[in-house]
Amino acid sequence: MLHERLLARLRLRHLRLVDALSTHSNLRRAAEATHMSQPAATQMLRELEGLLEVPLFERHARGMRITEAGRLLAAHARMAIETLRIAADDLAALAAQQARPVRVGALDAALLSIVRTAMPRLLSEHPQLRLVVEDGNTERLTSGLRGGAFDLVLVREPERLETGYRFIPLRSDRMVLIAGVSHPAAGQRRVRLRELADSRWILPPPHFAVRQALDAALAREKLVPRQHSVQTLSLHLLRSLLAQPDVVMPMPHSMLERIDPREAVQLKLQLDAPIEPLGLLYRPDDAGASMQLLIDVLVDQAKGV
Repeated sequence: MLHERLLARLRLRHLRLVDALSTHSNLRRAAEATHMSQPAATQMLRELEGLLEVPLFERHARGMRITEAGRLLAAHARMAIETLRIAADDLAALAAQQARPVRVGALDAALLSIVRTAMPRLLSEHPQLRLVVEDGNTERLTSGLRGGAFDLVLVREPERLETGYRFIPLRSDRMVLIAGVSHPAAGQRRVRLRELADSRWILPPPHFAVRQALDAALAREKLVPRQHSVQTLSLHLLRSLLAQPDVVMPMPHSMLERIDPREAVQLKLQLDAPIEPLGLLYRPDDAGASMQLLIDVLVDQAKGV
């Protein structure tokens, strides 16, 4: 029922106001940013909160504090506004008889192991193909695909495929463990997971595929990891953390190229730790000639053609 109410009564100006308020945390500045009077902005916010039946902002003496509902709506508002901008650009390109670019979103692992390896072929054999490539996490990429911000995304195989979408696996993957070159296990020909029990672990968030593979491997050994006091995925911080002689972390095999072999190494464990393959997620009904050409190249590249 809420969805039907939004379709019937929600206006783009509502979304612009929420986006501006989340940025400025001040009604007057948000009203100025959206080119409306402060009383009109006040009335529009009251209408929107009444429509949703939930407060989006808490008023206080120094401005406004966004609520969790407001933060959620603001994120989707930004995506909707960006989608409209892309639509405007595409329509302008069509009017000017210009080819629109194929918009690609990709996980870091897919950029490294799929897009980068295909780029020389794309540049040499298909110089007319225009691409806009962005990175992001799975949630942002899949939301962007649904909203039209991306034509296709390179992500891990989803647990459930929505109607109208297709997933093409391009690269298998697995979890590996890395450590700094000064770690005692770094030079060993064979390492057992139990031998790393006293190490300090840098762990990805629980919803990451590589973390789930690690948790399963640790559960089989009945081990509980000793977590490092600093948890991060920042490559710049990881370099300094892995310089400590007792630090280990899991990583997708597809991401190993991010690691400088002078700073860290893959530990030689025999682990049964596959993770979901990387591949293409898209809507076949939306695949124009340029998009299909890109898909064909990426699929051929994955096959070694």
